[in-house]
Amino acid sequence: MAAAPRPSLPALTGLRFFAALHVVAFHVTPREGRPAWLAGFLDNGPASVTLFFILSGFVLAQAYLGQASSGQVSRRAFWAARFARVYPVYLLGLVLTAPPFFQFVLRQEGGLTPASLQRILGVGAAVFSLTQAWVPPAACAWNCPGWSLSVEAFFYLLFPMLAVPVARLGPKGLRWAAVSVGAVAAVLSGLWLLGDTLLAGDSPHRDTWLLVGEYSPLIKLPQFLLGVVLGRLFVLRGRELPRASAMGSLAAAALALGLLAVPWTGTAWALRDLALTPVFAWLLWTLATGHGPLAAFLSRASVVRLGEASYALYILHIPLAFYTRAAERLSGIGLERRAPWGYSALAITSFVVVSLAVFAWLEEPARRWLRNRLSRPRPRPLSASTGLL
Repeated sequence: MAAAPRPSLPALTGLRFFAALHVVAFHVTPREGRPAWLAGFLDNGPASVTLFFILSGFVLAQAYLGQASSGQVSRRAFWAARFARVYPVYLLGLVLTAPPFFQFVLRQEGGLTPASLQRILGVGAAVFSLTQAWVPPAACAWNCPGWSLSVEAFFYLLFPMLAVPVARLGPKGLRWAAVSVGAVAAVLSGLWLLGDTLLAGDSPHRDTWLLVGEYSPLIKLPQFLLGVVLGRLFVLRGRELPRASAMGSLAAAALALGLLAVPWTGTAWALRDLALTPVFAWLLWTLATGHGPLAAFLSRASVVRLGEASYALYILHIPLAFYTRAAERLSGIGLERRAPWGYSALAITSFVVVSLAVFAWLEEPARRWLRNRLSRPRPRPLSASTGLL
């Protein structure tokens, strides 16, 4: 059975912070008074979730598919570790977002009615079970960033079954698998865009189809699979890369920033994610070597610490933004109105501080406690052979 040592990939941990910060900036920064290039970059904040999906597969392959690994992963231990890793902070995000969510539903449904209760209970069942990404209207209803955790939960469910066939592939087979996964991603994007065209005159169904494209775990699956395949290939061959190739991380980062600065309007975001997927994969591969100036910067202890707290930043920034804005308006200071960019900078800084505290005092202690509790071997049942019956 494959062991799961914590992979030493500090540059990728540091990168997580800037990906999360990109998503936060998309939600928090003002829309007015931005130059075109900055507007494009900020409006493409959701694209950084694509990076998270690829990174997730890459890191899991590093942890569970070492060079000598057969791919045998203990499902119980793996799922317990993943649950302990993501659910405590995810649950905190749901609790913090509950008041504004309830308020929104009650306002829309005209108070506490059977319809409002049915809606709250329905969405609640989806979000607490991490299945909301499969229900398009519920995907972004209650703490929107949680939809990506619903997608990740699907990936975690599949990983123990995927690990064995991936581990059996050699370097050549893994390269072909990466190409095949890319082709599947292109086909899925093409089919989704075709469906969007066919539904152009059917507004209600088209709106649902748009949500499917944005949140469906099946459409996001190739991104995770690409990460798994490349992570395994990196285990086998990545360390053979010459140090000079580490400069590729700067080229990959520049290309990614260039694509993110493009204003992808309408349904073109599907093409944006398709274009960014191989670029993000290239960036992760080159940073994982640990060589080059960008990897050195992202591997600094302070940046790595921010990366470790980036999950809390990502999951909690929506409720934190709600309560920060409410407090600012109640105070009568008017900073958001008078200096919106200054307000956004202060708000994001405070979110980062809170995420560091949550990581240190909730996320890590809860992860260790839950993992120990959930991973304990079950006591063997008594039988005649034990001499106790």
